[in-house]
Amino acid sequence: MQKIVIGLLLLSFTTVAIAQKRKLPPNVSSFSDNEYAPKLTADGRTIIYLSDNTMSGETELFISYAMGSNNWKPGKAMDIPNQDMIPFGAYNLSYDGQQFIYSTKKGPKIGGYDIQFQQRDGSKWSALVNPGKPLNSTLHEMDPTLSADGKTLYFSRCETLEPNTGNCKLFAAEYLGNNYWKEPQEIELDLVSSSFVNPVILPDNKTLYFAALNSSGDYDFYMSRKEGDSWSKPVAMDFLNTDAHDRYLGVTALGDVVYTHEEDKNGYDLYMVKVPEEFQPAKVYYLEGTVTNLPAKALVKATDIETGEELARLILDPEEKTFGVYLPEGHQVDFSIETKESGFGYFSEFFDLEGLESSKKVVKDITLPTLHSGEQYPLSTTFKEQSSDFDAGTEEELNRLISLMKQNRSFHFNLEVYQQNITESEQYADNLPEIRYDTLAAAAGSAEEIVTIYHNDLTQKRADAIKAYLLRKGVPESMFSTSGKGKNSDMDYTESGKTVDHKVVFRLE
Repeated sequence: MQKIVIGLLLLSFTTVAIAQKRKLPPNVSSFSDNEYAPKLTADGRTIIYLSDNTMSGETELFISYAMGSNNWKPGKAMDIPNQDMIPFGAYNLSYDGQQFIYSTKKGPKIGGYDIQFQQRDGSKWSALVNPGKPLNSTLHEMDPTLSADGKTLYFSRCETLEPNTGNCKLFAAEYLGNNYWKEPQEIELDLVSSSFVNPVILPDNKTLYFAALNSSGDYDFYMSRKEGDSWSKPVAMDFLNTDAHDRYLGVTALGDVVYTHEEDKNGYDLYMVKVPEEFQPAKVYYLEGTVTNLPAKALVKATDIETGEELARLILDPEEKTFGVYLPEGHQVDFSIETKESGFGYFSEFFDLEGLESSKKVVKDITLPTLHSGEQYPLSTTFKEQSSDFDAGTEEELNRLISLMKQNRSFHFNLEVYQQNITESEQYADNLPEIRYDTLAAAAGSAEEIVTIYHNDLTQKRADAIKAYLLRKGVPESMFSTSGKGKNSDMDYTESGKTVDHKVVFRLE
């Protein structure tokens, strides 16, 4: 890339007085060189940016990795071919860091720009992929940003690339798979401007940052939120806007800071700026996990247990082992990690995010269970209170069990249902829904007396419900057995931090 001409594409900043900000360390934001347009992964541990800290003095794309709080490894030039064909700032990383997405000329002697993708392949990037129409068109596709769930691409489509006219509009396209995209739909915004550029969709999939050309011929930052099928009236992000061009932003999963560039007496440097609460996205639960014993590729998935909506899905590679998922508030989430490698179980957990009070980041190590004959393993199945009907999410867990059984046919699975406490009485009560008939020893010459016993032992009925489900799904009865074991007060009766009155386990033979 050529050095940027001030007034053409370079977006300068004056002091952001009312926002808390911090300059990035000299490993990435040097004192004597210029750095611009930072973009980050969800976990904030990878940053790409433009820098003229090169042998030629020309601006190139750099990449750096975090080593701790505001501490970064020295930035290095990215191994991306034909960097001079990528427009200033028209690039991004996917939230998981596995895709590099950017605009580039169709060819050295061909006008116009298309969006293209490169997949991370270890420490390198694979060959670029141009998805073609309808994502790309005869106009200029610019400024791509992929939603956190990987399902929607936001970008600008421009008639020209003149910085003070542009005639750019914002679009969103849904991913169909295998590099195919739906026809892009224009994002209609209630704002008078001749050009809209640089959309940034935050992890809640509802909050959109973008830049719009004002009457003075400069760009300003705005925010809009998705409301059903439309977008709210944009609000100016005055904590960032200046009298110059304000156009490029980088964000992380929690959305509480943005990354920008700003000019001082020595040139342009990179900064992180605190985002006022009214501009932050809806609350998210960001889970960063490392699977310590990942034997092969694994599916990481999060699903809303009420609606079945898939909130996150990614394939975890054994060389990586570490993943990050961002789960928006307002959901009850079934989260799981599954591998097809025999001899290994799966990991599952439930998250109640309906009452999430603030955005939260959790870092944890996860170990997949290894399967051994004679061992006992918990099954995260729950039933409705005083019932043998499955609670929401239980079928997801049983489906994982079915996959596990099919991958480990050498084992016989004994499913056992226990209950923490069992109460019996000859008097009916609402909390004693089950009935058993006993006989009392009769006195000499008298008939036996039949006594009705009311109780709450549901373990056999719940075991029968599990058996019926597995058979209905085509699991041969020879692969498993089920039994209600009654009371066992010594077991751990917690599921995802909540106490339940029953427990399901499976034992292997």
